[in-house]
Amino acid sequence: MKKELKVFFKIFTTTKDAIEKFMNMLNPVIQNASDDHERLYYHHIYEEEEQRLSRLVELIPLISKFEQEKDEKDFTPTNNEFNRLLQELNLEKFGLHNFVEHLDLALFRFTDTERSTLLNELRDVSYRDYQQVKELLNEINTRFDHDYVDPHAHHDEHHDHLARPASPTVVTKSKRKKGFTVGSLL
Repeated sequence: MKKELKVFFKIFTTTKDAIEKFMNMLNPVIQNASDDHERLYYHHIYEEEEQRLSRLVELIPLISKFEQEKDEKDFTPTNNEFNRLLQELNLEKFGLHNFVEHLDLALFRFTDTERSTLLNELRDVSYRDYQQVKELLNEINTRFDHDYVDPHAHHDEHHDHLARPASPTVVTKSKRKKGFTVGSLL
């Protein structure tokens, strides 16, 4: 378990730094929003990441504490603090998932080279981290709780919607499905 904790510590300290960079990017956009929609949109994302940041401030020392544990008997679901650690790690897996989506959303707005380069870098690292956390937690949850069902598994049930396509696809008029729209019914 110590090996996994070392990986989690690295991932979540990296994530904490990435969230801080992202929030610093969002703050001036919120302050100088052109309308209420833009302000509320980015403020909502900002607040979600702010909440994650406060959880990470508590989680990182908890990971570090268990990383220092000498006694393997502490790594058991009967230990309430270890149980809390597992719950927090599972919650932060979903937080990483949301962070990748927030970065994707920001890429629509921040198209200048400097910010889009930073966002793409943060997104690539966060996506890889999310995949690694997901894999490690699947193994850990299987090891410690044979009846565990991931409540967020449906996000990747049919495909990994966070994965970027191998090559960009362009939807042309001929490739779109024809269907009814509100306008076509009038």
